Amino acid sequence: MLRLGERMRRRPVAWFFALAMVMEVAVIAVFLLGGAARVLEAAIEATDLQDRTDFVSAYRLAVAEPQTILGIALSILQPLSPDISAFVVAAVAFGLIGVRRLVRGYRFWSGAVGWRRGLRVWGVMALTFIVMSVATAGLNLLFAPPGGFEWVNVPVLSLAFPLALLASIFLDIGGVTEETGWRGFALPLLQERMTPLAATLLVGVLWGIWHFPARPDILFGAYGVGGGILLLGILVVRFLFLSVVMTYFYNRVGGSTLIAIAMHGLHNDSVFLQGRINAEGLGPYLISELTLLAPIVTVACVLLLATGSRLGLDGPRKANSVTEVAPSPTLGAP
Repeated sequence: MLRLGERMRRRPVAWFFALAMVMEVAVIAVFLLGGAARVLEAAIEATDLQDRTDFVSAYRLAVAEPQTILGIALSILQPLSPDISAFVVAAVAFGLIGVRRLVRGYRFWSGAVGWRRGLRVWGVMALTFIVMSVATAGLNLLFAPPGGFEWVNVPVLSLAFPLALLASIFLDIGGVTEETGWRGFALPLLQERMTPLAATLLVGVLWGIWHFPARPDILFGAYGVGGGILLLGILVVRFLFLSVVMTYFYNRVGGSTLIAIAMHGLHNDSVFLQGRINAEGLGPYLISELTLLAPIVTVACVLLLATGSRLGLDGPRKANSVTEVAPSPTLGAP
């Protein structure tokens, strides 16, 4: 165990990513080969919960269709792999203090930032992601095939909407189960040894590649070889530019896993501010990906022009990094 801990301490991000990939592939194999995927898909199509990604909707589905409980559990365990891997590496490589440093990321902002600046950053972040979603909706309406776009009933003026928005922000399955790994663990480690922009791009590439096994329809040729390569390429590009936006706000609040969870949830848009392209085939799929990508690229480019490679990081920082407990010139190595 000591030797394993030393190896993990030298390359914690590489170990984190490898463990996350192995765990994810194993869970997806059970999910697909065990039949849970078919049961879950059939149940979702029979309800009004299609494309919803929050824990509240998962609970509603489990209550309405108990046969989906295994599939729901596996669907939660799959994106949980980065968080589990982050805690495993933090514990084995750095011990209990490393775990405590990781848990410390569950804050709205750092003490150095303070609540006034912290609230402003949170407000700008929420407005930015909502505007990006509305822009995507407009692009979807403009470029979707005839009859291929639908506005999902979004009761913006009702009292239920703020609650649904809060659920999408703080109870999104992807955000809650992934961001301790990507932004809470990997990003601060990498920012210790490279510029925030370089660290962000590396996290974005790893984040995008990690999503490949979760898209068996693309990997197994549903859109052809060329279409599959194109879709996976756009997926990685989206996560690269999205990571730029997320790193900026993460750094502006002094390192916060909670704001990363919130951004992830807003991007996943379980309240359907973006509307929905419901046409089938490669063409509509490409349009939906590009209309999602375009506003993100625009915002990311504005932030890059405004902040350069620092992406909101004020001075040298090792805030909330598990390596604070055991400095070493190689600890931040991927």
